Amino acid sequence: MNLSKNQNALKYWYVPLIDTTSIRHALGRSPKGQSLLAAYTIQIIKLIMGLEVINLKQGRKLMNLLLEMGHLKNGTFLQSSKDKWATKVNGQGWNGYWIPFKDQSSKESLQAALKTNTNSADVGAGCDIVVMGIHGGGMVMGNALMFLANYRAWMKELHIRHGIKIGVLTIEYSLSPEIPFPGALNECVAAYRHLVEHQGIDPRRIIMAGDSAGANLCLTSAIKIRDNYPQIGMPAAQILFSPYVMSDKPLKDTPSDYITNSGVVFYGQAYTHNQPENLTSHFVALTRTPSFAGMPRMLVFVGGVETLRPSIETFLEKAKADGVELEVHIKDGMAHDYALVGDASGPKYIKEANETIGNFVAQIRDHYVKNSTAA
Repeated sequence: MNLSKNQNALKYWYVPLIDTTSIRHALGRSPKGQSLLAAYTIQIIKLIMGLEVINLKQGRKLMNLLLEMGHLKNGTFLQSSKDKWATKVNGQGWNGYWIPFKDQSSKESLQAALKTNTNSADVGAGCDIVVMGIHGGGMVMGNALMFLANYRAWMKELHIRHGIKIGVLTIEYSLSPEIPFPGALNECVAAYRHLVEHQGIDPRRIIMAGDSAGANLCLTSAIKIRDNYPQIGMPAAQILFSPYVMSDKPLKDTPSDYITNSGVVFYGQAYTHNQPENLTSHFVALTRTPSFAGMPRMLVFVGGVETLRPSIETFLEKAKADGVELEVHIKDGMAHDYALVGDASGPKYIKEANETIGNFVAQIRDHYVKNSTAA
């Protein structure tokens, strides 16, 4: 596969970003609720994720720069500040970070928490629910700590509003095309098995959470666990943001989203090494999954104007028909990953999504407690 792209990225990016985006917004043609800043942000991410005018190496560098800018804004730019929240961990066949529960109910409690147990690698300890986080990035870019700020916000929301302590195991899976399918899938399944078989965590206390390609890995991991390792049990639930289901049908680009059909084609080819048997596997293309019966309860966030919306809705229809319990939130005017990427949506939508996640996780916890008491 040829990974080289046109090197003159800015030449092709400047005009649509500054002119087209500004004109569309001035004429009121941007989606309702989308700010001009969000529209610009979407175009910047489209440059990175589209991989049409830059190559993968350049895209990864720009993505990492964008992510570090986010860390700078959230106080975790320095490695030492990241280390106060997350500890590198690993097991047989997987690597990741353990983000233990920290009390954020006050500045004083947070400062105290950040000074203690900073090197704790006891995965699953000190929490009621373990969230297994799997990041997006088309299987080709991104990293395990790219949503550290979101994980911190969920932790705070659940503790303050619901009295629930969560910890997050976020997976640093191998990227494609260097390590293609089934590399990332096997690593995610291995991490889940580690939680259950080595850490002794009840699957009913585990929630998988992933966005885009990470949501694909959440779903395919659960399918593989259901089919190949039924004895260890399924996770209690999944939280999915704009799941990339790898439909075999071409997608229609939308001007207000940063995911493009050409980008999606690239991701699929990179992940599968363009092998027909991989492209059609139901462990890759979720639209080819024979049945979603037995899958865990799902909370799904979908952007109203995102390019992946039709394929996501096809997946949701199939899952619902197979008896999966779904809670779906489609937000008009919003782009891909709107519930995670605040710069592309706005603080209002992040706050709303965090509250929804808090309520969902509280329901999962209450169901677990009820069943444990009954047993």
